[in-house]
Amino acid sequence: MDAWLSDDQISLRDGLREVLKSTCPPDVVRAVWEKGIGAHEPRRLWQTLADLGLFGLLAAADLGGGDGNEVDLVVMMEECGRAAAPGPLLEQIAVGVPALATAPGKLVEQAISGSAVITAQESDGARVPWAVDADVIVAVQPDGVAFATRDAVTVSAAPESVDKSRQLNSVEFAKTTELPGVRADTVFNRAALAAAAQLLGLADHLIRAAVDYALVRHQFGVPIGSQRPVQHMLASAYIELQHARPVVYEAARVMAADLDTTDREVSFAKVYAHRAAHTAARAALQCHGAIGYTWEHDLQLWIKRVWALGSVWGTDTFHQDRVSRLVLDAGSEPVAVR
Repeated sequence: MDAWLSDDQISLRDGLREVLKSTCPPDVVRAVWEKGIGAHEPRRLWQTLADLGLFGLLAAADLGGGDGNEVDLVVMMEECGRAAAPGPLLEQIAVGVPALATAPGKLVEQAISGSAVITAQESDGARVPWAVDADVIVAVQPDGVAFATRDAVTVSAAPESVDKSRQLNSVEFAKTTELPGVRADTVFNRAALAAAAQLLGLADHLIRAAVDYALVRHQFGVPIGSQRPVQHMLASAYIELQHARPVVYEAARVMAADLDTTDREVSFAKVYAHRAAHTAARAALQCHGAIGYTWEHDLQLWIKRVWALGSVWGTDTFHQDRVSRLVLDAGSEPVAVR
């Protein structure tokens, strides 16, 4: 995929990968499961990513941002997925900061610096990730986008997410502030694209972890990786990932260019990325065998993130239906966000 990227993007990608290797080991993800992102090590990771300028990636330079586009977003989100980095990174980077660029006050500067935590409510309004830890909640509705500060919402418990490093809550808004000029479809597409990119990174890690395990795990006196069924299973997962990655990057290119095929390409990207990640998760779990099911093994951290991200910002069914409408019913009314 390097042929798709500029030298600067490759440098940023490689730099973020190295930072995440040192600041986001599995122990940090596990700490979030137990204590939330306010625990010492997760909070240190959060501030490190802010200091790198990741939170301001899509903000204008005059706000202290990086003037980036959706291709930059995909590059960075893939690395966050590879590390299973916890916290509302998708919501902060892809939704919150771009949306709050027009908000009154200094909310966007605080979000870029990492001193404010932003999360987002999808248009179905059912559950909001990280609402307990958030200072601001951006609400994305079919007819517009608004936000509320923490003191203007009531947060209550919701059914636990299968991925406990992605906490979920129910939220009631007492007061919201509209964000004029912020398009709900743009916010939704950007969030779905970021989720697709994270799924790519998750899939890549799972395949690599499975290959590494297959080379050291012996049965009948030989590594299980020497057995044809295992080789075919992992090769199939790898091929599916390599088919999905250009779909996601093409969607990013199309969205960055503001082309009228953005809805279609983003939906393709989310479906392809989720399928690739799901296949990689199944292959990794099957390759690891019984140990892969245990709480103590780190494999679960990545698998459960795949399960959680598969249904956010549009399920496979939603995106497949949207593609069908856009392809088969060309010229009909635009498809609603949700």
